[in-house]
Amino acid sequence: MTLELSAGDQSMLDGEHGRALAAAMKILVAFSNAVGARKLLDIAGAHIDGCLYHGQASLDFVERLVEGGGRVRVPTTLNVGSFDLIHPGLVKMPPAQEVPARRLMKAHLKLGCQATFTCAPYQTRFRPGFGEQIAWGESNAIVFANSVIGARTNRYGDFIDLCCAMTGRAPAWGLHLSENRRGQILFELTGSFEPSDALFVGVGLIVGQRSGDRIPVISGLPQPRDEDQLKALGAAAATTGAVALFHAVGITPEARTLDDAFRGVAPEATIRICRADIDQALAKLSSVPDGAPLAAVSLGTPHFPMTSGCACWRCCARWRRAGASRSTSTPGAPLSRDCRTRAS
Repeated sequence: MTLELSAGDQSMLDGEHGRALAAAMKILVAFSNAVGARKLLDIAGAHIDGCLYHGQASLDFVERLVEGGGRVRVPTTLNVGSFDLIHPGLVKMPPAQEVPARRLMKAHLKLGCQATFTCAPYQTRFRPGFGEQIAWGESNAIVFANSVIGARTNRYGDFIDLCCAMTGRAPAWGLHLSENRRGQILFELTGSFEPSDALFVGVGLIVGQRSGDRIPVISGLPQPRDEDQLKALGAAAATTGAVALFHAVGITPEARTLDDAFRGVAPEATIRICRADIDQALAKLSSVPDGAPLAAVSLGTPHFPMTSGCACWRCCARWRRAGASRSTSTPGAPLSRDCRTRAS
């Protein structure tokens, strides 16, 4: 199968727009050929997962794009970095790690990326719309965009997401295409459930573990209190498995009915989930015995929106008033830069 390039694609590949863009297109072409894409398509935005420093190779890659005059061509948000550029005193890192971590984050900004530094770009002003083609990294963001919003992205890894942002193009393959978005495996909730936070996490854990590489459809899920509960479901499914898209019947935009979710095709398998299954999945999250002392409490992964952040702060205040401040535990709630600014 031969990848068909537009005149614009070819001009980027030929270096007519600079060394950096040529390099990005060369990598994107190789990736597209590897996955069997027939052509490239335009994207409306990108989210970059590679600004968390893991080693010299990631820094070299981005700085060479900067040196080659590179700039992103679409609105591009950034995932979390290894360092806090606004509050450097709060981060304790050895200089050997701090210096390259700073350089990597700043190099992405030089490419024209937005200084969002959040794993929840769907909570920013760069949230995509239904049906929009995007190229996102970060597992929880990918499953949220595909499932809750109905935007279209594959699970893009480091470097490929940035190449898409640089060129404004992505391979027409996988979840970008309508025919690849139908459900394949059905999860039926048996019994009556209230829309508790724990329910959505528990369902997500089970769906991720049991779906494999198939697109799950969930029926019997109660209407969520807010989209944060769907965020939790997707994040859990993307953590315990490789879920990039789920359909919740009567809830998510591509699953108004069960037939809509499966596009008229019978599910490959049906798995029933009862309350005991959910309780068991949640119990496995902790490996410490009941009653063990807490050293720290960390909430907000993925990052909290303002609504959840305010609820968390109220909870922490009650926790302290109840005498918990005399313990060794320290509560913490990671927020995106945008939410922290609005909260201060």
